[in-house]
Amino acid sequence: MCLSADANEVLLKEWRDETGTHTLTIKKKMLADNNHEVIGEQLLIKQTTGTTTDWFLKDDVKFCDDDISLGIIDTSVEIQNFPFGNGYIVLFAYKTGCVGGIEPVSIKYIAFNNNTQYSLDGEEHIILGQDGFGGEQPPVPDSNLKNNKPLYDYMLTKWGDVSLTKY
Repeated sequence: MCLSADANEVLLKEWRDETGTHTLTIKKKMLADNNHEVIGEQLLIKQTTGTTTDWFLKDDVKFCDDDISLGIIDTSVEIQNFPFGNGYIVLFAYKTGCVGGIEPVSIKYIAFNNNTQYSLDGEEHIILGQDGFGGEQPPVPDSNLKNNKPLYDYMLTKWGDVSLTKY
């Protein structure tokens, strides 16, 4: 599901609970300056309930001398009603950075529960043939995630998968 920047593709996921129908929208688009020159890419992610926006996340990569790496990691998108959450938890991870070839970029693994954001940030681990590099340091949680041990533990169990790229 890697969204291509030029197509302005949108991924929609819907679920329903006692508070209504929720929609997760993930969109990627090109950024241009006043002269219509492309200067970067932007990732827009939001959850709505009916016509109300519950939360919104925007991230972009601009002014790269090389190639832009910005995109949702397909296998990371989850919407689960975990026993340790307060209602449904939305999880997703994405890559962000500038690259000049095969090199690790930042990985942001995000969870939203009851409109509160939790994040685990680290570096991509790349396996190329028999060699592996990047991701030597453990990911760093934000203060919200540090204070939610069950969610933190869950996200750590998934980190190896969401941060791994094999060539």
